[in-house]
Amino acid sequence: EMLRLGREGIVTFPNFAHWRLRWGLALSGRMPESDALPYKWYNTPNIRLCTFKDFEALCRQKGIKIKSRRVVDGQHQNSWLARAWPNLLGEIAIYRITREST
Repeated sequence: EMLRLGREGIVTFPNFAHWRLRWGLALSGRMPESDALPYKWYNTPNIRLCTFKDFEALCRQKGIKIKSRRVVDGQHQNSWLARAWPNLLGEIAIYRITREST
């Protein structure tokens, strides 16, 4: 919807595939809560929860070009580990997106 109105946009979201969230789900059998996702699953202001891979697949499907991606921790710091294994170790995604050229 953002790209319908403008040429570029910035999208940020918590990575639901981060290892701490996976670990919490495995141990408790319940939807995890964290600093990035501090709400009960039924009471979240987030419209959709996804992983980096999910978002990138959606962009391909919708013809959205990812101009840049930054993967950071909960304090918005970048690390080589998060760059190496973003879907497992990145807590927060920051994407710069645009419409595909026509």
